[in-house]
Amino acid sequence: MLLTKHEGVKFQNQTVYISGQAFVNCTFTDCTLVLRETIYYLKDCTFDRCNWHVDWVLMWGAPESIVQLKALCDRIEQAQQQLQSQIDKGQVAQPPEVGQPAQTATTSTPFAE
Repeated sequence: MLLTKHEGVKFQNQTVYISGQAFVNCTFTDCTLVLRETIYYLKDCTFDRCNWHVDWVLMWGAPESIVQLKALCDRIEQAQQQLQSQIDKGQVAQPPEVGQPAQTATTSTPFAE
């Protein structure tokens, strides 16, 4: 399968379909990222205040699908830990509680492969 490559692109306030695409050194800010069951590639990208929509069928007896889903969850968890570290150091503002308006922030959360 050929992937559409995006390199050094800044995505902001949009819905981005990750599946079937390759993203290298891209920045995602306030985006909804849609991931379906197909190949994708992320390298050295940053994510700031993004929501993930994951549509994935976990096939019974196919452990590789669970491994892939766990790897994605690990990446998201890593980004959240890096954001918390930046908050603790005063580099970025604390994100608002759910349902509260977002504050403007200029620093991205690093999230690399």
